[in-house]
Amino acid sequence: MDSYAGLRSIAIDGKRVLVNGRPVFQRLVLDQGYYPDGLMTAPSDAALLRDIELSVAAGFNGARLHQKVFEERFLYHADRLGYLVWGEFGDWGAFDGREQHPTASFVTQWLEVLERDYSHPSIIGWCPLNETTQMINDQVTQLDDVTRGLFLATKLADPTRPVIDASGYSHRVPETDVYDSHNYEQEPAAFAGQLSGLGKDQPYVNTAGDRPISVPYRGQPYFVSEYGGIWWNPELAGTEQDAARVGSWGYGQRVRDEEEFHARFAGLTGVLLDDPDMFGYCYTQLTDVFQEENGIYRFDRTTKLDVGRVRAVQSRQAACER
Repeated sequence: MDSYAGLRSIAIDGKRVLVNGRPVFQRLVLDQGYYPDGLMTAPSDAALLRDIELSVAAGFNGARLHQKVFEERFLYHADRLGYLVWGEFGDWGAFDGREQHPTASFVTQWLEVLERDYSHPSIIGWCPLNETTQMINDQVTQLDDVTRGLFLATKLADPTRPVIDASGYSHRVPETDVYDSHNYEQEPAAFAGQLSGLGKDQPYVNTAGDRPISVPYRGQPYFVSEYGGIWWNPELAGTEQDAARVGSWGYGQRVRDEEEFHARFAGLTGVLLDDPDMFGYCYTQLTDVFQEENGIYRFDRTTKLDVGRVRAVQSRQAACER
């Protein structure tokens, strides 16, 4: 019986995240792990490998494995190929329309994930929650308790990797290792303006109207862990179905043609690459998923745009790597 081993280090140095002692800008893509013929289960081992290869071909060096515990075989391929991934958990079903009530079972099941996947060197961080949103006040809520419980349990189970308490929206643990936001502004100039305060320790923070939903930023490494989501379906462009967003959806105004897609992608991504205090980003998303037609590839993994141009935008050195 054959096995393998891999060694690497992850460290935080100010606002930088170091991989093996050097700053590696995390050019991540959101990967939801859905397939048209298997839904949340990959149809084959080759399909798992193919998704990593498609991501790398587009210039990404890793992924947020989003809202799903991926097949362990995916992590094996990521280990072999040096593909950086953030391990994540599916935290749906805890919202009653007003507040979020994750239960103790979230902690129990998350610890089972950590036990299974701890030894995979491709995993460079953990994220147990996604897009929680609830006003912070003097009353300790169930969301506060479970968020903190997940964070502390993760730190105890794995002291070697950074942990983000919740991706996007509501940071409720002051000592979270990483701070982030989700920002789907589609105009590069406006995007740059919103993110311009990071160097002064005043980063873009998600809010719910005028309500505070996050604890204050403390100078942690920061990245925009969802951006882009550019809506593009070349077959529907300019049709009535396109205008009505029937069966086709993405963030912001749909681009008029592929050239506008590349201009917008380059503009948004350039803002993040050029910020010396940004350690990475995560673009939404690798493939279309049902009505979400904002992927680099179609749902069936076929090509819908010039992937080489996407790769070229991401290939230049990031400010934090200089």
